[in-house]
Amino acid sequence: MRALDAIEGGWILFIFVLAFFWYPARLFSRESNSDRLMRVAGNLVRAVLGVTLAAFVLNSLHALNAITVILLFLLPMTAVRFFRNSKRPVDGWRSMQKGFLGLVRQLETWSPGGRLLPRSRLRSVPPTYRPAGANSWLGLAEGKQLLVACLAAVLVTTCILATGHALRELRPDQPGQYDALLHARELTLGLHESVRPMVFPAIIATASLLSGRDAMQVTRFLAPVVSVLLVLVAGLLVRVCTRSDVASVAAMYCLGAASFPVAAHELVAPLSPVQKLWSMLRTSPAQLRPTPEFTLGLIFLLLAMAFIVDWYRNARGTDSLLDFACCLLLAAAVSRTLGLILVIGAGAVLLEPTLGLIIFLMVGYGLAAYLTLATTRSDPAEALAVLPVAAAVGAGCVLAFIQTRVLSRLGQTAETVVLVACIAAAFVWFRPQRLPVQCLEYETAAQVTERIAQQFPRQSWMVAAPVEQLAETLGWGAHEDLAWFVEKYQGQVDSPGFRFPDEQNDLFVYVEKRPFQIFVREPEAVSFSVLSDGTYRSYRSPGGRASLESAAFKLCESYRQHHSDADIFFENEDLRIYHIHQQQLSESSRAGE
Repeated sequence: MRALDAIEGGWILFIFVLAFFWYPARLFSRESNSDRLMRVAGNLVRAVLGVTLAAFVLNSLHALNAITVILLFLLPMTAVRFFRNSKRPVDGWRSMQKGFLGLVRQLETWSPGGRLLPRSRLRSVPPTYRPAGANSWLGLAEGKQLLVACLAAVLVTTCILATGHALRELRPDQPGQYDALLHARELTLGLHESVRPMVFPAIIATASLLSGRDAMQVTRFLAPVVSVLLVLVAGLLVRVCTRSDVASVAAMYCLGAASFPVAAHELVAPLSPVQKLWSMLRTSPAQLRPTPEFTLGLIFLLLAMAFIVDWYRNARGTDSLLDFACCLLLAAAVSRTLGLILVIGAGAVLLEPTLGLIIFLMVGYGLAAYLTLATTRSDPAEALAVLPVAAAVGAGCVLAFIQTRVLSRLGQTAETVVLVACIAAAFVWFRPQRLPVQCLEYETAAQVTERIAQQFPRQSWMVAAPVEQLAETLGWGAHEDLAWFVEKYQGQVDSPGFRFPDEQNDLFVYVEKRPFQIFVREPEAVSFSVLSDGTYRSYRSPGGRASLESAAFKLCESYRQHHSDADIFFENEDLRIYHIHQQQLSESSRAGE
């Protein structure tokens, strides 16, 4: 089963790379003096902005489907290919006609046997041949074998930690993934409104339509890809600003391996501002995992700072400024907080790149402290999500300072000394940790929902389940909130003549035999707005969820005693799913009449 999941994840990743890396490289022209990594990053940003705008325009026209998405990818590349080398539009049209006629003639004269040539006629490649791109990469790695080995170890560790949950389980490991999945399904169904999250759902919808895979599977595998991209971009920014490869690798390790030690202290309700501030400072950045949408915003923030530094320091052209503008639009679309930090950080790195990183660190922690202490806002989640990146960038700055200022007399040996010290510190104090997860349902619930969607016809069934199942069932079947379902029908199921007034033939009721616990224990202090929220009372609160599941169990068992159309579709030690086939009841009632 895991092998099939790995194959499916590889296919989704292939489509993602094809659409957001290979395709933009063929579509956008770049200046000859641009850096290779910055060119790849700029093409990615432009592709994401184009896909986001196109997805919402097609959604408003109710035309977002696989055909329109494929055409939007093929037509621009075809036009650019024929018009790029033409001085006049007429020449471009003639070139397109000539290319089309040539393709038709090739298809008419094509013969399968003509491709099978004898081995003696095949050209042999000299053993010393090596592509020009490989020569440049080998030249950069020459004399830095230890650094390259450390970079490879960091990347492998990051990928293992980021993709571990996605390869093991189907259910999302973050609440933000449910929001992105729901909005992606709404996009493809023409139901989406222009609300956040916006960017990640557009990427999910595009990749789902291009790959032919369900949006839930795309969300499952693209969420860790976005996390890995954030680690790479953080290392790129530190390298561009400090010109230190060791500092770049160290920043990537701190962010990707979640190596910041977790403070061992009891989580108590902070009553005073000092207690709030102290609790924030003692919280490890490794525990503050951003949502995929906010992770994309952080990527745009860091890339914008890297673009502006590269433009100023290396005298780049308008391409870097255009990439910076695209990053600014995307970061502001994700979060206003990120837009504010981007403006401050971009201005700071223009004065002095390394000083700009320090100011970015101070702004990140300062904004988090301000929103934590502010009485008008009790949930500074966005500002806290910046802290892991800020802490990793700060670690890179410290190592760059040590290498360039403290150990400057050692020359080239300074890099090796700092790198060896970092390796020792990583083994002793900063070992890799698993990324924090916050699942909202049992793994079997997500698996059974996928099984129902594959086994029963589309829109012929409905589930009565917690709110998380809405994102997983939208477009396949109907969903009804379990709390509302119990409240509405718990006093009616005892009657033998009762029938659920729904058009769907099959009804599935999810009842947890052991209520899923999101928190280890009930929080000691909860704001009134959270306490009055129905989702928190019914599903997040351990006591509230236990009461709801007990009532749902009594309802379903009472219905089974008085009706013959109910059975158990799935059951294990944690979950029981009741199946009510209402068409059987209607047929039996007609026969009785």
